[in-house]
Amino acid sequence: MTLAACQPAPQQAIIMDWAAQESGVTSSLRGLTVVDAETAWIGAPDGIVLRTIDGGANWTQSRIEAAAGLDLRSAHGFDADHALFFTAGSPARLFETRDGGASFTLLYEDPSEAAFFDGLAFWDDQHGIAFSDPVAGVFHILLTGDGGQSWTKTTGLPEPLDGEAGFAASDTSLALGEDGRVWIGTGGGARARILLSMDYGASWRVVNTPLASGQSGAGIFSIAASGNTLVAAGGDYTRPDETVGVAAYSLDGGHVWFEPETPPSGYRSAVAAIPGLSGHFLAVGPNGADLSRDGGRSWSPISQTGYNAVSFAPGSPFGWAVGAEGKIARLRVSLDPQ
Repeated sequence: MTLAACQPAPQQAIIMDWAAQESGVTSSLRGLTVVDAETAWIGAPDGIVLRTIDGGANWTQSRIEAAAGLDLRSAHGFDADHALFFTAGSPARLFETRDGGASFTLLYEDPSEAAFFDGLAFWDDQHGIAFSDPVAGVFHILLTGDGGQSWTKTTGLPEPLDGEAGFAASDTSLALGEDGRVWIGTGGGARARILLSMDYGASWRVVNTPLASGQSGAGIFSIAASGNTLVAAGGDYTRPDETVGVAAYSLDGGHVWFEPETPPSGYRSAVAAIPGLSGHFLAVGPNGADLSRDGGRSWSPISQTGYNAVSFAPGSPFGWAVGAEGKIARLRVSLDPQ
């Protein structure tokens, strides 16, 4: 399917190709991590891991037996052979493969028996962060400096609001930036908030956003960063067609947030910055996809096909979107030559 999202002069129109692919599974997919234009990993329910090394022409399937019955919603791929997968729910376990999914090693098991990890990301091959719902009334954030082999719990975090937690809808409830910047979105409380650190998680502050709040299913589900421009997406997943409180944008690195002039077409579980196109963001959710060409100020619907997660290869116009019933689409974004 090819969709053209027209744009007023002097900006050029964008062409977005969505090519459906066969995943080989029928479960709902969320744990997407894209390494490059040819390589991607997907964590799936029941400990299933999918991998492609040929742009999605073929997806191979393996299984983490120790994660049977668990959903792998958080994932990070280092290369075609090396990847990490965090289970959602209890027991909270982190697994590693270094042989393309032929075998898996347990790296970490959370001792609290109450953690629920919502996101996993790395600044580089060594320094990473994992975010869980609060445990015993305290935000639960782990840091690693050795590629995930060991983890330390952060301290000095802001106090969570009543009911405040994260969402593991797309493995994008946290976003990373240069020089140790990290933004984590929350929901479920009286306000949808951003936990912000500028120093690799050594210190934290919290800021409010105008996204939907006050309900257990409402808040920030995804964050995308492009320099100092950030977009947060979400809403209330129990009201997928509601357009109020489904997005916000920041122009100063996440300190001040604004509502868009024209919002996305409903609840959005994931948003991604499009590499190479300044100010361009793609948001997906169960009732379709929307494109912003102005840093999140306004959005235009471009598809009515629903997806749970979307991610692009670093520095590449190629990416993937994944969704319910094993749905996968390979994306290619380009400028219209007309």
